[in-house]
Amino acid sequence: MRVKSLGKVLAVLFSGGLVLAACSSTPSTSGGASSAGTGAVKGGTLTLVGSASDVDYFDTAAAYFDVTYTLFRAITRQLYQYPSASSSAAEINPVPDLATALPTITNGGKTYTIHIRQGAKWNSSPPRQVSASDVLLGFKRLCNPQAPVGAPIYFDATIVGFKTYCDGFGKVNPTVADIKNYIQSNNISGIKVIDPTTVEFDLTQPASDFVNILAMTFSSPAPVEDLNYLPASTDLATHFLSDGPYTVQSYTPTRSITLVRNPAWESSTDPLRHAYVNQINIDEGVASSNTAAVQQIQAGTADIEWDQNVDTAALAGMIASHDPNLIIGPNGPSYYSLNPYISINMQSPNNGGALSKLPVRQALEYAINKTADSQIYGGSAISAPLDQPVPDGQIGNTPGYDPYPTPGHNGDPAKAKALLAQAGYQPGQITLKLIYRLTTVHPQVAQNDQAALQAAGFNVQLVPVTPSNTFYTKYLENPDASKAGAWDIAEPGWNPDWLGNNGRALLEPLFDGRTYGKATNDYGDYNNPTTNSLMDKALAATSLSQATTYWQQAAKQVMADAAIVPVGEQKIAVYKSTRVQNALFNIWTDNIDITNVWLKG
Repeated sequence: MRVKSLGKVLAVLFSGGLVLAACSSTPSTSGGASSAGTGAVKGGTLTLVGSASDVDYFDTAAAYFDVTYTLFRAITRQLYQYPSASSSAAEINPVPDLATALPTITNGGKTYTIHIRQGAKWNSSPPRQVSASDVLLGFKRLCNPQAPVGAPIYFDATIVGFKTYCDGFGKVNPTVADIKNYIQSNNISGIKVIDPTTVEFDLTQPASDFVNILAMTFSSPAPVEDLNYLPASTDLATHFLSDGPYTVQSYTPTRSITLVRNPAWESSTDPLRHAYVNQINIDEGVASSNTAAVQQIQAGTADIEWDQNVDTAALAGMIASHDPNLIIGPNGPSYYSLNPYISINMQSPNNGGALSKLPVRQALEYAINKTADSQIYGGSAISAPLDQPVPDGQIGNTPGYDPYPTPGHNGDPAKAKALLAQAGYQPGQITLKLIYRLTTVHPQVAQNDQAALQAAGFNVQLVPVTPSNTFYTKYLENPDASKAGAWDIAEPGWNPDWLGNNGRALLEPLFDGRTYGKATNDYGDYNNPTTNSLMDKALAATSLSQATTYWQQAAKQVMADAAIVPVGEQKIAVYKSTRVQNALFNIWTDNIDITNVWLKG
C-alpha cells in the first residue's frame, strides 16, 4: 500500500537548495472543463500549493508516495501508464506510454514482448533514445541495498529470476562502486533485451495484471548515468534525467520545485501528456492546512493542491453551491479506497476467545451503522457504505452483493443480538477493545461505532493510540500485541496501489493468511485454505474474466467467514483555480493531471 496520508513522508533526503540538471447535485467528477484540444492553449505557469510535505525519494526505484507521483507524472515515463480520462472504464486500464502497443503475449501467457517508441528520449547531452537496456536497468536497480523498492512482492512473484537476483543484491555493500559492479555483473534471467527497442519478460506463471505492474512508477526505465550515483541520493537528484515533457530546473526540499519544458521531449512520441503549460511551480510549506490551500487557490495566488485534499468540513458547502472547481475522483461508480473497515483480531484471548467464533463476528457485521460513518467521511459525494471487501469498480466486486443487509445500512441491533445469543452470549457479556487514532475524523468514527456496537449488545472500551503513527506498527502489524489481546477491533483503511485489475494489491495482502507475521497486512490473522486457493487461481488466470470470477469467489468467502466488517468506500476530493481547464483526475497520482491542464486568461 502506497503512502496516502497527507503530510506523511517516508524520508527527507536533502537540505538546502539544489539546482538540478536541465538534463448533478454534486460536482462533475470528469473535471468540469473542456476536453484536451477544445480551446486548449499553450503557455503560462501552473502553481501547486501545499504544506511542507516533500517527495519521499527522488528516485523511481524507491518512490512510494502519491505526492511524488504527481511530480513524476511530468518528468518520468513508463512502458504503460494510466490515462487521465472522463470515464471510469477508461481511467482504470493502463495504455501504452513508452510502449508502441500492448504486449505480445506468448508461451501460454508467460512471455511478454514489448517494443519501445522511436523518438522517446532522455534529456542527456546529447539527447538519447530510451532503450530496452534502460528498461532492464530500471528493474535491476529496484532491489539495490541502499533504497530498495517498497513493494518487492509484485516483482518477486511474477518475473522469473527476480528474487534470486535480489537475494544476491541484498548482500552487497551500499556503495556506488559495489552497486554498479553487481548490476553490471548479474542478470535477471526473466528480462531480456532482444534489440535496442525490444524487451521481453518471462513470467513465473500467467498474470493478467502484469501490465498494471509495468505501469507502476517502480517499473520506469533508468538511464545508464544513474549507475554513477547512490540510489535516492542528493547526487542522483542533482543529475536526474527526464524522459517526460518537463525537467526539474530547481529544487529546494520542503520549499519549492520548479519544472520547465524538457527540450528532448517530443509530443508525437507521448500519447498521454499534452504539456500545455510552460512551467510548473510547486510551492511547499506555504499552506499549513487544507483550508489554507483552498483559500489561496480561491484568491487566485495558486492553481492546484500539491499534497492535501479538500477538508470534509468544507466539502458540504462546495457541493451545495455546485462549485465547479471541486474535482472528485475516480470517475463514475468507481471508488478509490476501502476506508474504513473493521479489522477483527481473531486470535485475541479476550472474552474467552469470543472473536474466533463465526456468529460473534457475524453479529459485528450487523451492528455497524455504515451510513453514519460515511456521513462523517464526507457524505454521498465522496463516501458510500460498503458491503463487501472490494470497493465498486475494482476486480472482485460483485454488484449488488450484500451478505449482511440492514435497513438503509444503518445496522440491525436485533439481528446482532440474536447472533450473540446463538453463540451463547448475553448482551453486555463481551467487552471489545476498540483502538483508534486521534487524528482527523477517527475519534468521531470510533465514538459512532462504539454507540452502534453497544446498541447491538457489545460493551466497547475505546483505546486511543498515541502517537497515531503507531496505530499500525504497535498494534495491527504486531503479532505479539494481537496475540496478547492488546486490541480486539480497529478501524483501518486500505489504499490499493492501483485500481481496476488489482486483486494482487487489495485482497491478497489483506487476506492471504500464509503471509501472516511481523509487519503483516492481514491484521486479524485470517487464514482460510479455500480463500488462499481462490486467490492463487486468480493470480495465475490467463484472462481478466477468469481472474474476475476467482477474485469474486474469494471476496465472498471472506464475507462468509466474516473476516472483516466493510464499512465504507471513498473517493478523493481536490480543488483547482478557475483558470485551470481540462482538470482531469488521474488515478495514479490521486490528483489533477498537471501534464494535461491548460490555463485560461
